[in-house]
Amino acid sequence: MKKTFVFAALLALRAASAPAQTTPTPAAQAAVASQAQRMAQELGLSPDQQTHLRQVLLLTRQHMDADRAAHQDDPAALQAAMTLDRTKSDELIRGVLTPAQYARYQQYKAARIGQLHGTSQVSK
Repeated sequence: MKKTFVFAALLALRAASAPAQTTPTPAAQAAVASQAQRMAQELGLSPDQQTHLRQVLLLTRQHMDADRAAHQDDPAALQAAMTLDRTKSDELIRGVLTPAQYARYQQYKAARIGQLHGTSQVSK
């Protein structure tokens, strides 16, 4: 249950240090649900892990939306805030996954980034 405690502590820390939260739109909730479902299939997550992952992804989405609103006139500050959000999100995701799942998540994430940037990831 150490993993549950670590997850709860990170989630509480993240919520306490959060900028003003935005209410997720139905579209945002659907996007998070879709992303969580893809990751669950790719990583073989348990139902409990899926629930925690959805919470992390939704929290991350809320933070990023708040960052966009707060830093709309300062691209450098927005980029720094988004980088911090991604780092914290990755820490929270690591707390949800087993070490083997986290290794697969890193590969999944690299492949997704490659797709977004139009490059292909070749496994060796």
